[in-house]
Amino acid sequence: MALDAIGDVLGGALRLLGRVLFEGVVELLLHGTGWVLLKPFYGKKEPGEALCALVGLAAWTAFAAAAFFAYRYLHPPG
Repeated sequence: MALDAIGDVLGGALRLLGRVLFEGVVELLLHGTGWVLLKPFYGKKEPGEALCALVGLAAWTAFAAAAFFAYRYLHPPG
């Protein structure tokens, strides 16, 4: 019984830690990048959160694709 309680507490703590890390990554990397890219176009108005996340996701996808193709260009197979 005591082991079940310890397992429940440990499972809850790990779930909380995972949630905090996930939220931090999404908030900082996706939303933050989108906000930085959209802010010059919005002036004094704040861009929407969903649009920031979508633009951030598109930007990180483009960064990853550019890095992949740069690597393939600099290190050709064979």
